[in-house]
Amino acid sequence: MRNVGIIGIGYTPVFVSKRKDVSIVEMISEAVDAGLKNTGLAPEDIDAYVFGNMATFEGVNMPHLWATEHMHARGKPIMRFATGGTIGMAAFHGAYYHVASGMADIAMAVTYEKHSEGDAQVGLMGIITPELMAMLSAGIDVTGQSGMGAIGGGSAGGISFQASSYLHRSGAGIEHIDAIAAMERRNAAKNPYAHLKDPEATAEKIAQTPMVSWPIRFGHICPTTDGATVCILASEEKAAKIADKVAWVLGVANCASDATTANLIDSQITDPAEQLPAIMASKKACERAGIEDPKKEIDYVEIYNGFAHQTLMYLEKVGMCEVGEAHKLLEAGELEMNGRCPVNASGGVVSTNSIGTSALNRVTECALQIMGQAGEHQVEKEVHKAMAHGWGGLMQYCTITILGDKPKKL
Repeated sequence: MRNVGIIGIGYTPVFVSKRKDVSIVEMISEAVDAGLKNTGLAPEDIDAYVFGNMATFEGVNMPHLWATEHMHARGKPIMRFATGGTIGMAAFHGAYYHVASGMADIAMAVTYEKHSEGDAQVGLMGIITPELMAMLSAGIDVTGQSGMGAIGGGSAGGISFQASSYLHRSGAGIEHIDAIAAMERRNAAKNPYAHLKDPEATAEKIAQTPMVSWPIRFGHICPTTDGATVCILASEEKAAKIADKVAWVLGVANCASDATTANLIDSQITDPAEQLPAIMASKKACERAGIEDPKKEIDYVEIYNGFAHQTLMYLEKVGMCEVGEAHKLLEAGELEMNGRCPVNASGGVVSTNSIGTSALNRVTECALQIMGQAGEHQVEKEVHKAMAHGWGGLMQYCTITILGDKPKKL
C-alpha cells in the first residue's frame, strides 16, 4: 500500500436549497472544474474517477454515465457508490484505494445531490420497499406494533428514538441539543459554502422552533441542499510534484451492523444510540493510523450530524471523550472553534446537507483545517491530525477517515 494524500478540493460556488440556474451535470462540472483549478491539473491528469450519489433521490438512473463528459471522464475508469448518508466517504475510500493499491496515481472522488429536482423521502421509501416485502412474507406485523410506526415520521421519526435514548443514557438534556445546534449555525456563518447560517444563533432561539418529534425540534434538523463536491487524491510521488500542502490519509475504516430494517423490528437493534459500528470503525481507523488515544492525538473532528444531537453522541462513540462527557465539554466551551476539541467548524451536516456530498465534506473540511485553508472558519489551534465521521442507512452504517499533516511511515 502506498501513501496517499489529498491535493485538491472542489466545491460548487454555493450550497443552497435550489440551484435553478444549473442542471445536475452542470452543477457537477462546477465542482470538478474548481478541483482542477485548485490543483493546476488538466483533465488528462486524472487516472480514475469514483462517483457517489443516491440515484433514487432524484430519480436519475446511472447519473455517472450522464455526467461523464461534464467531469472530463470519457475513456476513464469510473466506479460508482450509492450507500445512503455514507456515500461521500465511501466514494473517498474508493478513490483512496485506487491510489494506495497502485491502480491509479491520481484519482478524483465526485459527489453530488440536487434535492430540488427529486424527493429524498420517496427515494428512501423505495429503498425500504424490498425490506417491507420480506417482512410481510415472514409474517411480521408492519402496522406499527413493532416500532414500524417510526417510518411514518421519515428520518426524524426514527431519529427521535435515537435522540431520546442518547439523552437518557448520557445525562444530557434537550437544552444541550439546542446549544450544539446554535454553535454550529454560528460556525456556518463563517463558512462561505454553508447553507443555513446564523451568526446570532443561540440555544434560546433554537428552543423556540417547533417540536417535530420529541426531543427533535425543527432547529435541530439539517436542510435539503443542492451542491457538489470533489476531492482529488494522489500518490506520495505525484503529490510531491503537484501540491505545496497535502492532507495525508493515515487510516480509513467502515462498519455496518445489521440489515436495513435496523431497530424497527423487535430483537434487531434495541438501542439506536448504541452505535457499535461507529465504535468499531473508529478503533480500526485509529489502529491503522497509529493512534492510541484519539482524545490526546486528534486535534479536530468533523461529525456527520443530520440531527444536532448526533454531534454530541458520536463524539463519545468515536473516542473523543467518555460516554456522558460530550455535553459537559459543550458547556465548558471546549467544542468551539477556539476550544480544546473543536468540532464541525464548517457548520456540519445540520447546516448543509446535499446527501451525496455530506460525508465527503467531512473529509474535505478536515483536509482544509490541516492545510490551513479553511478561511474564516479555520480553528485557532494547529491541526496535525483530524478525524472525519459519516453515517448512513437506518443508523447502522459508519465510515471513518483520519488525516494528518505528515505521511505515514511505511
